[in-house]
Amino acid sequence: MALFDLPAPLFAAIDAGMATVLPGAARLAVWALLAGVGTLLLYRLLSPQQRIGEAKREAREARRALNGFDGEFSDAGPLIKAQFGTAFRHLGLVLIPTLISILPLLALLTWLEGHYAHRLPAAGETPAVQAVPATYQAQWIEGGDVPRVIVRDGDGGGAVAEVAMTAPIPVVEQRHWWNTLIGNPLGYLPEESGARRVTIELPQPRYLPFGPDWMRHWLMVFFPIMLIVSLLTYRWAKIE
Repeated sequence: MALFDLPAPLFAAIDAGMATVLPGAARLAVWALLAGVGTLLLYRLLSPQQRIGEAKREAREARRALNGFDGEFSDAGPLIKAQFGTAFRHLGLVLIPTLISILPLLALLTWLEGHYAHRLPAAGETPAVQAVPATYQAQWIEGGDVPRVIVRDGDGGGAVAEVAMTAPIPVVEQRHWWNTLIGNPLGYLPEESGARRVTIELPQPRYLPFGPDWMRHWLMVFFPIMLIVSLLTYRWAKIE
């Protein structure tokens, strides 16, 4: 299992519990609320708030002193050095806590994309499937417990890969280095198959009852709510 996929069973269990009482859009709103509050509070817990506050005040004073300087440019060296020094001190204090606090958010976004961006077709609904290179042919096959995608050699050979569609993931590729961070629940195409990529045009759910298609995507529900909640949490928790 890839690094950002480790919390996926927990996310799935929580979402399944919410699904008993909430529709998809409402569940996305809850996830956005948790993400906005949780990320900011985790940052507050991990960061040295008092030292960050002092660094911000020092940076403001350094800027004020430089802006008020009315002498020769050659004499402004210490003030410029102080401004850069305080700015880099502030950056150094917030960088590591910020990077650590967004890791759970990245894991959540990875799971939400795989769970909410697409859905598996209904019975009898056959999506278009395309393989790369174009010398290979891919076909959607129904039957059995789950539908499958079969990749065949276009030169008249047999099947070179088979993918069980156990999750609504629209792309299957050969394994890359970044799959140690973000994995594909459907697995990967074998290197010896020769096929590099298979794209499945899965249907996309619409979570808003209005607006163009791009506006009804899960991101348009999640990110505006998370942004508003994050700003409110920032002010409420007095985060530096």
